[in-house]
Amino acid sequence: MQQPSLNALTSIVEQIARTGDPRTVMTNIVQRLRDLIRVEVCSLYLCTPDHQHLILAATEGLSPQAVGKAKLKLDEGLVGHIAASLSTLNLGDAPEDDRFVFIPETHEMPYHRFLGVPLIHLRKLVGVLVIQGREREPFSQETEAFLITVASQLAGTLSHLQSQGGWYEKRHARARYRRFPGLKGAPGLGLGKLWLVRPHLSLDQVRAACTAAPEADRAAIRDAIAAVSEELESGSGHLGQHLPGDVSALFNVYQMMLQSPELSDQILARIDAGDNAPWALKQTIGNMAEQFRQADDPYLKARAEDICNIGQRILNQLLSRERPSVEAPDEALILAGELISIADLAEFPLERIHGIICTQGSTLSHTAILANALGIPAVMGVENFQPDQHKGAALIADGHRGECVLNPPPALLAEYRRMIDEEQRFMQGLERLRDQPAVTRDGFQVRLLTNTGLLADATPGLQRGAEGVGLYRSEIPFMIHDSFPTEQEQLTLYRKVLAAYAPRPVSMRTLDIGGDKQLPYFDISESNPYLGWRGIRFTLDNAQLLISQIRAMLRADIGNGNLKLLVPMVSRVDEIQSFRRYVEKAVESLQREGTEVRMPDIGMMIEVPSAMLLLPRLAPFIDFVSIGSNDLTQYLLAVDRNNPRVSALFDHLNPAVLVALEQIRQQCDALSLPVSLCGEMASDPAAVLLLTAMGYDCLSLSAYNIPRIKLLLRSVDRTDLLPLLEQTRRCNSETEVRELVAPLLKQAGWGQEKGPWMEEPVSET
Repeated sequence: MQQPSLNALTSIVEQIARTGDPRTVMTNIVQRLRDLIRVEVCSLYLCTPDHQHLILAATEGLSPQAVGKAKLKLDEGLVGHIAASLSTLNLGDAPEDDRFVFIPETHEMPYHRFLGVPLIHLRKLVGVLVIQGREREPFSQETEAFLITVASQLAGTLSHLQSQGGWYEKRHARARYRRFPGLKGAPGLGLGKLWLVRPHLSLDQVRAACTAAPEADRAAIRDAIAAVSEELESGSGHLGQHLPGDVSALFNVYQMMLQSPELSDQILARIDAGDNAPWALKQTIGNMAEQFRQADDPYLKARAEDICNIGQRILNQLLSRERPSVEAPDEALILAGELISIADLAEFPLERIHGIICTQGSTLSHTAILANALGIPAVMGVENFQPDQHKGAALIADGHRGECVLNPPPALLAEYRRMIDEEQRFMQGLERLRDQPAVTRDGFQVRLLTNTGLLADATPGLQRGAEGVGLYRSEIPFMIHDSFPTEQEQLTLYRKVLAAYAPRPVSMRTLDIGGDKQLPYFDISESNPYLGWRGIRFTLDNAQLLISQIRAMLRADIGNGNLKLLVPMVSRVDEIQSFRRYVEKAVESLQREGTEVRMPDIGMMIEVPSAMLLLPRLAPFIDFVSIGSNDLTQYLLAVDRNNPRVSALFDHLNPAVLVALEQIRQQCDALSLPVSLCGEMASDPAAVLLLTAMGYDCLSLSAYNIPRIKLLLRSVDRTDLLPLLEQTRRCNSETEVRELVAPLLKQAGWGQEKGPWMEEPVSET
């Protein structure tokens, strides 16, 4: 048999990638492979959604009537053996093997030679790929190697298909009930009718075209931008009456992006070059969005979503298509679509919006931020979910787990309703804790601060009892401009944040940009951005930006007196030395100008392992320490949590992370340095118990989670946590750590009575 080429394999993969229908995908695979390898039989077996059986999903050579009917357990027959052992099997006479199981429907008795390989994606079994022939000798080593290569290339594509379940549901009607995983956008549980939010015409549908009237196209673009601006202004006014505090500032972010000269200038330049208005708009929006998508940082990726939303609205106006009035039924709705913008929400009565599902977007998108502020459960980036195919269906938005549940069966529906009612009563009860301290029953007090990035975040933090800001991300003013913001522009924003929390402390992190955090007007391309030009490295190399930002923060502190400066991504002693000199010079310079500023406390973030090891040498130049648990975990474990191939390995309860945190706590105590911890770890109840045992008395977390973590801390004795911490020191994995902590969490009431979000809902059976 002639050995197939890898070029042919590439052709198969590319063709499959362009195929949408599951049945067509599987048929293409077995047809192309049988012809390519020149064998009598090629068959594809996929795991059922419950991973209990293998089903013959497609075949060329066996009986077509067996498709969907031939069924094996994961350890049954030759195919089941491959699935159970996750190993390749190459036989010269399969029917003579003791493990062979004859399935009458397949009519496979004439075939003797057998080669099967497992399909594995991200350590999970997807199915088994099999070829068979009449000869009584094993397949060649070359053919075996080729089929293994094919399996590795196809496993990812087939994994999406297998998990989506469409191939199985067509033959098994009971599977209307489905779960779709996504990203946690905003916590909470919402149940309602799926209401599709869809643009009239996607930018992707715009095709290249030349302009016949450049002046008319230029005028049309200007009018469309103006109309969208007015539309946003109107929507902001409508929604603003329902917003807590100044969450409506999110609309201003959209307005600033919309009115950016960079946007209009690039569109007009393309029209001048000969493109018509829609095509010029599509290219400009695509280029601007791609700059953000190339960043590894999820916060910057979210900006691509905003650009696309703006572009879509301009296109709607440009094509003179009136937006249809929303005639939603007077009942609970779950809004679903590719990208649901802030202005989209403004068109619905808020009391009807019980959840938001987006098939794109991230946990750091403006939609997720607004949903958090409004208390609406949101799930972002839901894979393999096509809302337009399920209009009007019952849908659950589970923001706690980051998934949506389609057509829940009666038992599951009743359980979710009970959980929703329980959670509403629970959250109402937590309001009594707003002004109470987060203190354990034996008197260990933990200060709970909030993380914030937009001025709009100030109100929820204060409403939920935040004792200050542990991490203020200062990147926003830099991202919403088409050039670096001036000192005065930064001053205006920083002053509002400091004033909102005064006299509570606010730790303002200096610009954390560079490498994987690119600005649209300052492109940085690096092969390994996580180890590149970012954080303090970038700002020290661009001293004029750093000085301007420091001066703005110092001036904003006048009359408030609660500013603390925080330096990101410190890895060397000379970095913090240089930063401190810049602050001292800025204070001196401003005082000479007659501006009465004060020298604030200076802290550094421990995100890079070298900063932890150098802490005694860094201590003389800093006043406090803040641990960035997300980045520290990422660097310690060498795991990119945004990479789906390895993100499952990212866990801040990994024993290596716990060892590092204990060492940092001990060093800070010895050096008399106050230390806090921010990031996702501060919202994880299991982690909070261990951090409390270690002696961490200051955590910074999202505003929504403050009441829950406060309740947890007030429900335990720290003395009970110390033996638990000692036990975790002997654990070899994060799984063992969580198993140890689980009983104490349950004993503390972190379960059915206190937090229904922690419970696994009952199955449909």
